Order: sequence, then structure tokens, then C-alpha cells
Amino acid sequence: MKRRAIGALALLALTVACGSPVQRAANKLMEQVRLGDPLARQTYEEDKDLLLSPEAVPIWTEALQSSDSPQIKEWAAQLLGDIGDESSLPVLAAALSEPRNVREAAVAAIKQFDDDQACDAFVLALESGDLDAQAVALPQISRLKASRAVPAVAIVGRSSDELVSRTAIDTLGDIGDSTAAEALVAMVTDDALQAESRAQALLNLKRIEGAEDQLQAVLAALEESEDETAASLLEQATAQR
Repeated sequence: MKRRAIGALALLALTVACGSPVQRAANKLMEQVRLGDPLARQTYEEDKDLLLSPEAVPIWTEALQSSDSPQIKEWAAQLLGDIGDESSLPVLAAALSEPRNVREAAVAAIKQFDDDQACDAFVLALESGDLDAQAVALPQISRLKASRAVPAVAIVGRSSDELVSRTAIDTLGDIGDSTAAEALVAMVTDDALQAESRAQALLNLKRIEGAEDQLQAVLAALEESEDETAASLLEQATAQR
């Protein structure tokens, strides 16, 4: 046990000795975090200016992408959020598919950016195709009510995963603007979609204030449709008028 402890300390000392002041500070912190050293927080406070400098962005980006330690990845995400460099958003978005503690740290980091930047990062997560990342990103897009996310959300609304699809369709209802309404209309009238998804889209279209014209368009399209689901949807749509 003593040999192992001595070896770990020697490795820490060797690692810290390498590189620029920023690299040395980052290496020291990461090794302490890896070892579960309670002094990691003190190191952070002492070297905060270095650890949150622009020079540290590629260090934390690499750590978040490549470290084998979830704890280091969590710290890296937090620090990238605190630094606030826009270049780190893609890697933060990719981290939404990581284990829970890293994922939550990445969400918190993204939310420190302005709404448009944050929205774009969450859209990247939607476009990744990772179901975990999509499930995390959709509620954040609902919170932002961002029209710019509608195309990506609408695509996810057609997912074969029922839970993710349903959440995406509800997100369109939460965004609640004319572009979201149009996306919902397209889903209701798409006979290639499952009946459950089309019905969910119809319910969310009803939620959108000022979508009377879109609802009328749905009625007209369903009346002309001959697919098996159209009659049931038409009955629902008529009842919602």
C-alpha cells in the first residue's frame, strides 16, 4: 500500500513538473481529482486564474473528450462552462451522451452561454443521433422556446424511439410559435408516421395559441386523405376547434 501511495505521488510530481504554468496547474488538478484528493478544491482556488484562462480551453477540451476518469470529465465540463469560450460548445454537446454526472455538468456549462449559443449546442446533441443526448437536450430546448431549433426537433419527432419522439413533439408544443405549428401540421398530415405520433402532434397543435389557421389546414388535409388514421384524427381535430 505504501509503495502504491509513493508511486502515485511520484507520478503526480512528475506530471506537474511538465509544460507551461497553465499545463502544470491543470495536470496537478487532474491528478488530484483522479486520486480523489480532497486538496483538489484548494488547488483550484489557488490556481483559478490559470485554470480558467483561454490557454486552458484546449486542455479541458481534450480532458472532456479523452479522459478515462468521469470525475476529470465532470471537472472539465464545469471549467469549460466557467471559461465561456464558444469553441468548447461542440465538445460540451457531445458530452450529453456521457454518464449522468458528466452529462449534468455539461448541461450546466452550456446554460452559462447566451441562449442562442446554448440552443445551437443542444441542437448539435439532437443531431448526434444519440438517444440519451436527445433526451437531455429536448427539455432544455423547451425551456429556451427557440424557433431556431424547430427543424432539428421536428426530425427527432419522427424518431423510432417512442419516448424521444413523444418528448420532441411536446417540445414543439412548448416552443409554440408559427414555425412549430407548421412542423406539427406536417406531422399530423404525414400518413407515413405512426398514428400515435400524429395524434400527439395534433394535441400539441391545439396547445399553440393563434394556430387556428394551421388547425383549419389540418382539417382540410385530413378530409381529403384516405389513409386509415385520417378519420380518427379528423374526429379529434374537429372536436378541438
